[in-house]
Amino acid sequence: MTNEYLIIGATGAIGYAFAKALQAAGKQATLLVRDTAKARPLFGDTTNLNLVQGDARDADLLKSLAEGCRFVFHGVSVPYHQWNAVMPVITQNIIEAAEHANATIIFPGNNYNFGKTDQLISEVTPFDPCAPTGRVRVTLERMLQHATDHGRIRTLVVRMAELWGPNVTNKQFAPVFENALKGWVMPWLISADTPQQLLYAPDAARAILMLTERTGTQPYEVFNLGGTMVPSIRGWMQSIAQTTGEGSKVSVTPLIVVRALGVLIPLMREVSALSYKFNTTVALSDAKFSSAFPNFRQTDMQTAIAETLKWFAANGSAAPQQIAAKKARRRETLFRFVVDNIAITVFPAALALAASQIPFLQSFLPYLAVAAGIYWTPGLHKLTQGWRNKFTQIA
Repeated sequence: MTNEYLIIGATGAIGYAFAKALQAAGKQATLLVRDTAKARPLFGDTTNLNLVQGDARDADLLKSLAEGCRFVFHGVSVPYHQWNAVMPVITQNIIEAAEHANATIIFPGNNYNFGKTDQLISEVTPFDPCAPTGRVRVTLERMLQHATDHGRIRTLVVRMAELWGPNVTNKQFAPVFENALKGWVMPWLISADTPQQLLYAPDAARAILMLTERTGTQPYEVFNLGGTMVPSIRGWMQSIAQTTGEGSKVSVTPLIVVRALGVLIPLMREVSALSYKFNTTVALSDAKFSSAFPNFRQTDMQTAIAETLKWFAANGSAAPQQIAAKKARRRETLFRFVVDNIAITVFPAALALAASQIPFLQSFLPYLAVAAGIYWTPGLHKLTQGWRNKFTQIA
């Protein structure tokens, strides 16, 4: 069985969903992840999935991984405030890797390219971004189209509505499901009463896989995936709460607070620039996809909610292994704090005692203290590694 797919950003929301869709279809894929030790528990069963640790900024690594692949999935994402600096560099590397392998790039997009609009967005609607992240997304798509127009690559752009579902762990959706499981207030931003288009990530992944299996494709193609229009986020979250049986309430952070936080927090600054998405219904028309695949059926909402809650119960912040890991990190931090403070107390005292007996050392005492901090403390950490491991594992 040939390895047709390279997924870059495989632990992200859509990268993970696409990898699971490929696995369910019996296809092989190489997954580029930042940390294989963290990625393996996320995937669990890695049948047909080859996990490789690396960085998408390593152009040579991407070329070597892309060899023999028909598709390179560009699922990389970074925090919003890093998009402008990082994403064009990574996208250029992916273009070069796909060109090297004679592969098609799959680029999962969204509706940020079109700014605030109440008009239904088709695949040919002109770009009109009004936020920095939207302008970067336009830049990336134009990079891909330029490379395609010059015969270097083939490109499939799939623009998607707001993704949610298993492993969608961004700050927008993860707190909704994690808090619902605990019976806590479910948070949202700006407005929870505007109709919104939501797309279940596993459905998006199945659709993308179907798009890769067509024949007679064009060098550069764009498809929209609109998902489900919910009458309001509030009603959708109430359905989530009813599924848990916990009866959680909805809390909405006003726009003025979001903007105030944006003054101090780079991420919230970008969210503030996208504030229109919370009080405007920005909708993608997926008529083109529906025409190509009239038999495609989305997962019904209640099943999708139940599956997402199940995933967060097993993997979210309230999952037993996550709680245990947090406790272990806290214990290790405490242990290192104690060791460091012992070092701060004992080393200078020992140096002062030595200097009192050897007057020549007195003039060098400050330098010896600095040396103790730089060289001796790490050595003490190594010396106490075994004790720290035992302390960290205490239940």
